[in-house]
Amino acid sequence: MLPALLAAFLLQTAPGESKDFWTRDTLLGDPGGVRTDLREHGLSWTLAYTGEVVSNVSGGVQRDVAVDHLLDWVIDADFDRMLGWTGGSARLNPMLLAGDGLVGDIGDLTRVSNINGRGGARIYEFWLQQSLLDGALSLRAGVLAADQEFTITNAGLLYYNSVFGGPVFMTPNFAWPIYPVGSPGLRLRVDPAAGVYVQAAVYDGDPGSERFNRSGLRVRWNHSEGVFSIVEGGWTFGDELPCTIKTALFHHTADFVRYDTGTPGKGLVGGYALVEKCVWKGLDAFLRVGVSQEDRSVVALGVDGGLNFTGLLPGRPRDILGLGVIYARLGRDYVDAQADPGPFGYEAVFEATYKVVVTPAWSVQPDLQYVMHPGGSSLVDNAVVIGLRVDLTF
Repeated sequence: MLPALLAAFLLQTAPGESKDFWTRDTLLGDPGGVRTDLREHGLSWTLAYTGEVVSNVSGGVQRDVAVDHLLDWVIDADFDRMLGWTGGSARLNPMLLAGDGLVGDIGDLTRVSNINGRGGARIYEFWLQQSLLDGALSLRAGVLAADQEFTITNAGLLYYNSVFGGPVFMTPNFAWPIYPVGSPGLRLRVDPAAGVYVQAAVYDGDPGSERFNRSGLRVRWNHSEGVFSIVEGGWTFGDELPCTIKTALFHHTADFVRYDTGTPGKGLVGGYALVEKCVWKGLDAFLRVGVSQEDRSVVALGVDGGLNFTGLLPGRPRDILGLGVIYARLGRDYVDAQADPGPFGYEAVFEATYKVVVTPAWSVQPDLQYVMHPGGSSLVDNAVVIGLRVDLTF
């Protein structure tokens, strides 16, 4: 009885709503017009569920099967509509994570799942923003996640591997605020012309691991943790076949081990550039290249990119086939510091994924990854990882 009632509720169309279950953007639609009423008063929200099964079927450290779940609730407030506060806005982003993941089973630097994390509820982002000059200038402060605004390629969001979100030339080298833990920070953005922007941000240098920052709201300023700062500029151009180019510099002020001398070194610097291009209708390409200071980085050079084909199969206009690749070269000084440098050099990942769009709010996505030299070492067997993911938007 209950499943039948639930199905009837999901399939109904709210009064005044023109889209049915198969065409609307959310599974629940707008029951009773509540979602529309809240939006008109300045409050909007998106609740998304992602669940996956991933298995290391060959190679790596050991074989395993893992199940991960992510419930992601983004609540946005428009203070102009809500309070008459011109240019004011806010976001609260609570999350609920569950599962065990394949961390440790493959031995990889790149991590084959971008939703895996320590189980429990936490706040990912919680910030206030003030926009000025008709939106050309904005200042954001609070608990921020750098990977929500910096280093992003839209086409890279299709893939399972976490590197397409948090670049491999950054994450193995230092702590910074990325999924699933943000940190206190301040971000300034300027949009001087259409399609052009410059943004800069500073964050607490160590947001803390999920184990020690379970709520996501940890604030503990400590000089030894340093400060992470980043500045990025971007340009989007082309109406029919748009292209986006971004370049950035980043700096972390904490102390790092210099692998060439074994002594502490103050700070670490690096940078990246990326291009994302609609090659023709239905084909998007992206490439990101980044470097990190050679003498104190585990990964000194990282490259990732891919090709996304939309509507490749007849009768499936919204499905997306993604072919991605990741290359992570270990720092030469890091390699030389190993007891036996011979087996160490690079890690590479090839990922093929296909997103089956059942409705705009419901998709199913099988995935295949081949991880070469997990951990940058030929001592670990190449790994084959398969997965199946379901995405639902309520």
